[in-house]
Amino acid sequence: MLRFAAFVAFVCVLVLVPFGARAADEQFAKLIDLPTTHTFYRGGYSLGLRVVGNGGMIGAVRVGVADMFLLGLSYGGENVIGAGSVDWNSSVGIDAKLRLAPENGPIPAIAIGYDSRGYGPEVEDGLYAKPSLGFYAVATKTLPFSDYWQVHFGLGRTLEIEKTAPDIFVTLSARFSVEFSVLIEYQYGNDATREDPSDKTSYLNAGLRWVFMEQLEFDFYFRNLIGPSGSPDLVSRSLELVFYDTF
Repeated sequence: MLRFAAFVAFVCVLVLVPFGARAADEQFAKLIDLPTTHTFYRGGYSLGLRVVGNGGMIGAVRVGVADMFLLGLSYGGENVIGAGSVDWNSSVGIDAKLRLAPENGPIPAIAIGYDSRGYGPEVEDGLYAKPSLGFYAVATKTLPFSDYWQVHFGLGRTLEIEKTAPDIFVTLSARFSVEFSVLIEYQYGNDATREDPSDKTSYLNAGLRWVFMEQLEFDFYFRNLIGPSGSPDLVSRSLELVFYDTF
């Protein structure tokens, strides 16, 4: 009951918080499931609510602790919307990122971080069908024909599966106007639903991001567009609403 009350309070804050004077950053700190090198300025924050399959919802808050350091928490569960009991997450997701260097000419921006948020149902406590990225390093390079088209690539190592090779990911954020962007992610990562969780699966996500009213962002995602039958969240759809402001 306390978990449900805390979740409802988070949603109320997201919906009722008054609009401030700060617009969303020019570049995105996270795309769909995967990070970029971007962070918030000190005092900047975001409140997000993602609606996923099986009546699930994930709430997230991210704060710019310093100009180059971002810290976030997320929590949610399955069957939040619908009948029957809610299957709450067994733990709070942690998202921390330190930007080591900005982009400089041909040299990409570089960041390191840790993300414990997995996706899909929990196979066991703390282990999701699509395991978390864990510790990661990511680089961002702006494409030569536009300041708002960027490629992000990196490596991640989850802590939830022993003796597994690092994940590899490549993502693209393509902003076509001030309001609309297309997001594409490819990840060669672990699949906890397999007999051997250390086996890798190809994940392909795509989405449309709409930044409107300066501080509000609405996202529509198609997740896991490829992969073997029975892989986590095969061809699922998600919605997300994010609010940005400063302290």
